[in-house]
Amino acid sequence: MFITAPGLVQHLHPAQVAPQQTHWPAITLALERPWYLLVYDVSYNGQKLSQTSLVAWDHTLLDLLARIPVAALSGIARLHRRREAGPGWALEWIGALWAPAPGECPALGPLLFKLGQDPQLRNTDLKPVGEAPGRRLLYEAPSGRLGGR
Repeated sequence: MFITAPGLVQHLHPAQVAPQQTHWPAITLALERPWYLLVYDVSYNGQKLSQTSLVAWDHTLLDLLARIPVAALSGIARLHRRREAGPGWALEWIGALWAPAPGECPALGPLLFKLGQDPQLRNTDLKPVGEAPGRRLLYEAPSGRLGGR
């Protein structure tokens, strides 16, 4: 079940929407931006459980990463639209994720990452990014365990 935020209108067929509905059985996002799957551990009734969150915005992912202890993170994946023939979406596990250095160009975006075994550092638009001093490592997948459990 998903809960909408004020101002984020879901464009569903009128037959699927009740008046003043705020809970939805599905998520719709009109923008062609990537989504992220954030997999982390939580404690519930003394047990450690795996929790998965679907995150729609880079800044929201950064906010969650600032609150969740690094030791509780199991994996972060990037879900993006494919442009070639075949399935419309691709899921790739992030091997490492950085915040840009304070003096870097704002056009880089709020986060940089390496996907899977690809050694190239990329921005949100998947464009290659060169090395720069002062970047802050926010997440690194445990060696040998890309993609959660």
